[in-house]
Formats: sequence, C-alpha cells, structure tokens
Amino acid sequence: RKEATGYGLMFFMREMLGAHDICLKDKTVTISGSGNVAIYACEKAQAMGAKVVAMSDSNGAIYDENGIDLDCVKEIKEVNRGRIKEYLDSHKNAKYIEKSGTENPVWTIKTDIALPCATQNELVLEDAKNLVANGVIAVGEGANMPCSEEATLYLQEHKVLVAPAKA
Repeated sequence: RKEATGYGLMFFMREMLGAHDICLKDKTVTISGSGNVAIYACEKAQAMGAKVVAMSDSNGAIYDENGIDLDCVKEIKEVNRGRIKEYLDSHKNAKYIEKSGTENPVWTIKTDIALPCATQNELVLEDAKNLVANGVIAVGEGANMPCSEEATLYLQEHKVLVAPAKA
C-alpha cells in the first residue's frame, strides 16, 4: 500500500510521455519530498531507467549527479527518521542546498522531469519559471495539488507536459 501513490505516479508519467513519443529511460528526474510518495516514485523511476538526481525535505535538497542512492534515503527517512542532509555523511560528492524562505531548492536543479511529491502548493510560479528555464519537459504531481494554479498555467503555456494529481 505505501508504494501505491509513487508507483502510480510513475506508471502515469510513463504513459503520458509515451503518448508524446518520449521515453522515460535515461531521463533526469528531480523529486520534492522524501516520504512514501517520493521514495516510491524514486524507486519506480529508477526501475524504469530514469536517473533521479535530487530529493528534498522541509529543510533543503540533496543533489547527487551520480543518481540518488535510494537505499541510503530509505535508511535515513524510514528507519532513522532523520533529515535528508544526512545523505552527505556517506555520499561525499553529493551536494546539499539549504532551503531559504519558501522556495524549494530542488526546483532550481536542471532536470527533464520534476515530481512534486511533498505538499500542496509547493511548486509556485517562480519554481515553474526555474524549471522551464532549465529545460523541464514534464511535471508529474505526486502530492495533492502541489502546483499552484499560476505555476500550472505557466508550465502549460511553455508546452511542459503536466500529469495532474487527480488524474
């Protein structure tokens, strides 16, 4: 049961991308959050051949250009109930970006696919502008209504595919 939302998000993303002749394999993915939805979206994205390079929590984001070590994230979040920053303790080449203000730093990282999986209204207009400027091709909503209306409209105006949370 705990895998259902994250897995479902990735199955929907795969089908949406496929309908536009885009393959998920070898795409770069960033994910907000590090709870059940984010962890299992990451797990399924990796199983489908995508490279997840960033995840976050309420304090900041980790960026691992080699790809997120999901076993490490699971240990930190599901077993130890720790903070995502602890990822750097065992992954010295990864980077941590501290959150400042209301912006989630995960949306400043270059990505093909962005998956907001944390909370409602977490991806706002400024985030959408950052994603578009960095070449995002698709956004898949894993959380309940994570994109603000302004962000969704901006993404659509810029021909970014958007998979809604309430598909």
